[in-house]
Amino acid sequence: MIEFTLSRVVLCISGIVLLASVAGGLSGIYEMERGSMDDNLVERIGYMLDVFESSNSDELILDGTMILPEGYSLYVHDHFVEMSFGYRTHIAETEYGGSFSLQWNEAKRITRRRSRRSS
Repeated sequence: MIEFTLSRVVLCISGIVLLASVAGGLSGIYEMERGSMDDNLVERIGYMLDVFESSNSDELILDGTMILPEGYSLYVHDHFVEMSFGYRTHIAETEYGGSFSLQWNEAKRITRRRSRRSS
């Protein structure tokens, strides 16, 4: 009877070790996928600012809760878009020459640096 109990204890411990090793690998895959999605997002925000820069619109309203994941922040300066969360920072280029920062829980009104309206 003791052999049966010991075999079950060893089986449970082996299962826990196996689950822990698989969970560690899945966590690494999740972090790689998240980094890829963050890179894609910052490039798309840069593209959105490029479209705004070349459009006839004079202002753009950005809502951080709509375009940024929770807890992220965005900083645009010197034709670069930087999106950061904790120790991770993702950078993309843009034609937009303005400068502003945007947090997840705020909204900003971005105005064109030079107006295309004729007087």
